[in-house]
Amino acid sequence: MISIRPVETKDRTQLLELVRLQENFNAQEVEVAIEVIDDTLNPEKNDYRILIAVSGEKKVVGFICYGEIPMTDRRFDLYWVAVDPALGRQGIGRQLLAQMEAELGAQGPARVYVDTSSTPGYDSARGFYEKNGYQVACVFHDFYRGGDDKVVYLKEL
Repeated sequence: MISIRPVETKDRTQLLELVRLQENFNAQEVEVAIEVIDDTLNPEKNDYRILIAVSGEKKVVGFICYGEIPMTDRRFDLYWVAVDPALGRQGIGRQLLAQMEAELGAQGPARVYVDTSSTPGYDSARGFYEKNGYQVACVFHDFYRGGDDKVVYLKEL
């Protein structure tokens, strides 16, 4: 059984372990994810929100990180969805995404944007977003480096 709740300070160690388990996160992404987790857990900052999926054994098995885009009205960036690779394809990512969307949608119409890479390592991520109703809003060719486009997805809630 999986429950979803906001992140708490006590979850930090498990979240960092989960980030490091992600095969498609490069070293820079791991570093930024750790910074974002620490910022989220800092009560003086509120740029990011993290929801976590917890197993019946109280183990953190997934998380979703998102935040409102500065200077916009109800526009949000979805930064990461990550699930323990041993539990992939069991619907945990979908549950996290649905919870985030329900919370955002309950407050009124909103748009959620997701940036990802066009490289083969992100095929499953792009498929996940498309399967969950996100549509390609634009592509920035050679954005990250030659041959690695930035694909921006959008979903209106």
